[in-house]
This record gives sequence, structure tokens and C-alpha cells, in this order.
Amino acid sequence: MNRVKELREEKGLKQIDLAGHLNISQATLSNWERSIHDPDNESLGNLARIFDCTIDYLLCNSDIRYPVRLGDGEEAKLEQVFYRIVHEAKNSGLDPHDLEMAIDFIKRAKDRKDIPEK
Repeated sequence: MNRVKELREEKGLKQIDLAGHLNISQATLSNWERSIHDPDNESLGNLARIFDCTIDYLLCNSDIRYPVRLGDGEEAKLEQVFYRIVHEAKNSGLDPHDLEMAIDFIKRAKDRKDIPEK
């Protein structure tokens, strides 16, 4: 199973247009969309770039759609932590309310100076 058809339709592309971008036949794309055949690795990478998603999202192995784009320094560290927290929360059965409570707790602790500054 994959999300090729869903993502193609979301972008407003016809099969023939996407097939042309990928340099494949419309029949090949149709087979991918119906999960008769799977795209090869090169095509998976191209599809992920076109749809701005991860290959795991494309193949329904993950619900995290967007790839991690790391900047420099603290922003990159924060993004890494964020994605790790989301992944851990999902695997642990935590819901968004649980995460909000944890963030509020950390903010209050930091305001009270229970968490030392760097």
C-alpha cells in the first residue's frame, strides 16, 4: 500500500502529468497507485521530492509526512528533539494533551529556576 494516488490528487496532477515528470509510462504509475507493483528506489526518492514527504510516509510506514530539515545550531537540535518527542509520544500512546501538559510543566519549572539555564 502507498499514498501515491492520494498525494498526486492532492497536488492536482493527472496520472499522465506525474508519469511524465517521472519519465515512466502512465500504466506503470497506475500499477503503483493500485499497489500491483512498487516503485523502485530511484522513483521513491523522486516521488518524495515531488510531494515533499518522507519515503516512509509515501509507503504508509509512518504518519510523519514532512522530512526533517535541519538548520544550524540550536534550531537543528530543537527540531531533532521535537521529532523524537513526537515519535516517542506516538509509540507510547500519549496524546496531544499529554504533551501540552509536559510542556507547561517544563515552562513552570524553568520559571521557578528548577531547571538551570545553559
